[in-house]
Amino acid sequence: MNPHYLWQTEGLGLLSFLIFGPVLAIVIAYRTWRKKESVSVAKRYGIRCVAFAALFVLLFVLAKWINADVRTPQYFLQLTCVLLSFLSFGLAQGYFFSVLLDLWRWHNSTRLK
Repeated sequence: MNPHYLWQTEGLGLLSFLIFGPVLAIVIAYRTWRKKESVSVAKRYGIRCVAFAALFVLLFVLAKWINADVRTPQYFLQLTCVLLSFLSFGLAQGYFFSVLLDLWRWHNSTRLK
């Protein structure tokens, strides 16, 4: 791989971290906001949030551990791990916002009038 093409891989990383991840988070939070489901869904969203956050950490640590040169085939594995970790970070954010939204609804429903 020619080092002049490194801007493409860096661009993919920035796109996945700054565009695709937050869009996934907004879509998940919006779907939760539109559906008015029970509080038991918050547990499921909390478990998903923790699972995707753990996946983010594991993939990012694996990509850091690979430490491949751009001229080796392991670089593509490292790039894939980084991109998937950024997307899983966006999913974890979306489910975290969903948990916060469910907690806010629960708080408002138990308020004395």
